[in-house]
Amino acid sequence: MKLHQLDLNLLLALDALISLRSVTKAADKLFISQPAMSHSLNRLRAFFDDPLLVRTQHGMQPTERALYLQQGVHQALSQLENHISQPEAFDPRTSKRHFTLSTTDYVECVLIPPLVKRLAEEAPGIHIDIRILREDIPEVALANGEIDLLLGFDEYMAIPSYLCRETWLTEPLAGLLRVGHPHAAESLDLAALIALPHVFHSPLGKRASPLDDYLAQRGLQRNISVESQSYMSAAAIVSHTDHLFILPLRVAAMLAGYWPLTRVSLPTELPNYHLNCVWHPVQDKNPALCWLRDQMRNMIDAHAPSHWPSGR
Repeated sequence: MKLHQLDLNLLLALDALISLRSVTKAADKLFISQPAMSHSLNRLRAFFDDPLLVRTQHGMQPTERALYLQQGVHQALSQLENHISQPEAFDPRTSKRHFTLSTTDYVECVLIPPLVKRLAEEAPGIHIDIRILREDIPEVALANGEIDLLLGFDEYMAIPSYLCRETWLTEPLAGLLRVGHPHAAESLDLAALIALPHVFHSPLGKRASPLDDYLAQRGLQRNISVESQSYMSAAAIVSHTDHLFILPLRVAAMLAGYWPLTRVSLPTELPNYHLNCVWHPVQDKNPALCWLRDQMRNMIDAHAPSHWPSGR
């Protein structure tokens, strides 16, 4: 006897027939006609080679075989119904879930610290694993759950159209100079911006940015004399030299609080950075990931640029 030889709809009929011990009541429960239910009973009898329900003076009575079958079928149907009718339970207060994020040092510096603080208060058992974003999108890892979310700026990512994507943050640019720099108290125009030597932050080792594209469209090019893959090392270089470091506003505000750096205003027409969150569509309804995305969105909104302190 093979399960694939059985019309699985008949299992619903079997459960109703044995539970109610009436063809009419079973038909009403499944919203089918009485002849259709009688036909289902006949098919079940043939498949199991057993009468299943026997007419007696006390009504229809199940056979021993029918009771045995119905016990397992009813349990299986109940589990299946619960599984497909209710989302996977996720309680952040008791969860021991490990989330893996593939991202850049921007997210590590600016977004992960307040996220960890929030998790410590609301979900102390949850673990966050950070992996450095690479040039290639880890599509397979996103699909199988090895990586839960990917966060990065537009210039770092060529995102396949079938992946789920949200832009969580539009970030203006800011400039950092050492305290005491001759231009530290100024608002830099394009001419001054180009005249200064630059430290370029390149986490993936790529010489590409919205700012450089913007300048190239106008026939301009800045003087990049140092390239660094770390915000911290770039900030250290700028704090000891006359270089300019242009980077997203939030991380600029953070670095200016830890290093002898001052923020300078840049031309308002310069392009913004756009931080994207990417995940695989097979994980779109995962309750744990839905919860994490909600937490991170709310955290980003709570730390909007208008709430950050001005540069020194």
